[in-house]
Amino acid sequence: MTEHDRSTQDADRHQEASVEGAAAPAEDAQPVPQERPQLTESERAAAEQLFGDRLPLAERFVDHLCTTGIEHGLLGPREVPRMWSRHVLNCAVLGPELPTGGDVADVGSGAGLPGIALAIAREDVYFTLIEPMERRVDWLSEVVKDLGLQNVTLIRGRAEEVTDEVMADVVTARAVSALKKLVPLTVPLLAEEGQLMLLKGRSVDQEIEAASKAFSKHRMEQPEVLRLGEALLEEPTTVVRCRRR
Repeated sequence: MTEHDRSTQDADRHQEASVEGAAAPAEDAQPVPQERPQLTESERAAAEQLFGDRLPLAERFVDHLCTTGIEHGLLGPREVPRMWSRHVLNCAVLGPELPTGGDVADVGSGAGLPGIALAIAREDVYFTLIEPMERRVDWLSEVVKDLGLQNVTLIRGRAEEVTDEVMADVVTARAVSALKKLVPLTVPLLAEEGQLMLLKGRSVDQEIEAASKAFSKHRMEQPEVLRLGEALLEEPTTVVRCRRR
């Protein structure tokens, strides 16, 4: 085994351990089927607005997340009751911000969040899902095929390995890394007038401060923080948007 192979395996193990909500099943454990969580009244109103007549596809996606997604360790079983609010709707509110007919690259797509959720919400936008782990790419491929999504392409690889293949109007990422590390990985995938739209958490202000040199080095404008879905979700989605200078 070469040094590159060893480093690749180490990186894959590190990423697998760090996925938000992931729970690695015991070796001999049998997967426990999970039922799709029922939409609350407010969640249904949000879902209908964000997905429109493609809501049945979003529901099938949630079925995948709550069954095979958990069996593959992409999400933990405790996420099932909040799959809509914390995950799918949390991602889908980014949809209205995407440019019509644009190309979007989703780095570290994992369980298809936000990539697949957005591809369902925005049929007019083309998505490239970038994911280094083979078993996750296999799962994503099965889901994309089952949902019949014609606006999605999968690439197995790390962001820094696919810069010759991807040139996107928007680059997204969720639960991948802190901005300090994420900015150098995502900026090279942007088209000349592209923008980052990165989903972050409550520590976003500290992350932006820590990443100030990275933004400057990669010739990015001052990032702005968006709170999306305030009129739709109990907890709005925090997005860092930053354009090239």
